[in-house]
Amino acid sequence: MEAETGPLVTPAVDAGFAWRDDGVGRVLRARALEPLAAHAFTTRAWSFRGDTEQADYTHLATVMGVARANLVTVSQVHGREVAVVAAGTSHAPAAAADAIVSTDAARAIAVRIADCVPILIADAGGRAVAAVHAGWQGTAAGVVTAAVERMEALGASASTLVAAMGPSIGPCCYQVDARVRDTFLAATPDAAEWFTEDGPGHWRLDLWQANADLLAAAGVPAHAIHVARFCTAHHPDVCFSYRREGPRTGRLVAAIRLSAAAEPRA
Repeated sequence: MEAETGPLVTPAVDAGFAWRDDGVGRVLRARALEPLAAHAFTTRAWSFRGDTEQADYTHLATVMGVARANLVTVSQVHGREVAVVAAGTSHAPAAAADAIVSTDAARAIAVRIADCVPILIADAGGRAVAAVHAGWQGTAAGVVTAAVERMEALGASASTLVAAMGPSIGPCCYQVDARVRDTFLAATPDAAEWFTEDGPGHWRLDLWQANADLLAAAGVPAHAIHVARFCTAHHPDVCFSYRREGPRTGRLVAAIRLSAAAEPRA
């Protein structure tokens, strides 16, 4: 864990992650991803809303080492669709998807969250990276599984993937009702392990464990799955939270870029 940066006490986060200062404010990075791909999980330093949204994206593009036009986003719909960004192809920002897989080192990819789980994935073989937005609906639908499957279809192997989950609402704060639980149980009986009773007709949902289990089931090694364990609702000084602040809150962004220096292995 990072202890203190300047006059600000750096909030505790899992030891597999570190706070970095990009010149505007803190971003979170996963230590295991740093050698593989440029990436960042943003904080309240940028709001990605209203009058500052485009300026925020322009700054993030600079942090990622690309022009603003080469920072690719999608229209997120809480499903399991996967958009693919490949060299030499165009991409419509309005594309409806909740995961983006890229094989193009000239572009960065990004997803927005405000409690949902942002998951960044890199192939240690240098073939592809992915950015995934996994809310409860996307998690129940297996969006992270779909992302891994698409990466494998593009030549990566699940056994060489490294995944990192950034700030998102934790089981400490995420209470759901029977409708949510029933949706998960209809998808897989194993989902019962992700819920803890929290009063009549309510449960606490652990989206971190759910997505970690889905990644492992898809073939990603358990030791290569990293979770920041930093709850957005519990840290309003650092993160935006839809559940805590409502629909007018800002958004956090998770971005990743395939390393141009990576040499894909045969």
